[in-house]
Amino acid sequence: MAASGACLEMLNQMTQETGLGLQDIDLFAADIGPGSFTGVRVGVTLMKCFGYLWEKPVAGASSFDLISTESTVVFPSKKGEFFVRRAGEEAIRTSSLPAEPFVGFGPGIDAPVRPNAVGFVSLMLRIKPMAPMNFVPLYLIEPSISTPKTPFPLTLKVGA
Repeated sequence: MAASGACLEMLNQMTQETGLGLQDIDLFAADIGPGSFTGVRVGVTLMKCFGYLWEKPVAGASSFDLISTESTVVFPSKKGEFFVRRAGEEAIRTSSLPAEPFVGFGPGIDAPVRPNAVGFVSLMLRIKPMAPMNFVPLYLIEPSISTPKTPFPLTLKVGA
């Protein structure tokens, strides 16, 4: 709930500071992850909703690219593991930090650098706008969510 509230508050602040309404925006963009399951889903869902509502394209950039496109980037995966993406390569999951210089955040990283929306400015020529229905998060591992122990009933009883 904090992620969605923070996103909406920042959007409200942006519209007040710029004098623009969300309907004036030509492209909605979000960090597609990897990252916090809930945080990434909130950002992607908000941008999809705005894209549908105002019939505008959406686009995304990975958390890696929003930290750096030219450096090795590191941030936490699961407990005791990191995602590592070297420039021009696919990301890997590992239990050790790389030997070469890197940027990022997480345990054992003294000067944290986190994804920053300002990074979209340098990525605008590289990201591909798409229809909202095609916009999805980037999952490098399956989300660790649980299913209900007792399934929800298929029909609801009204007035019970």
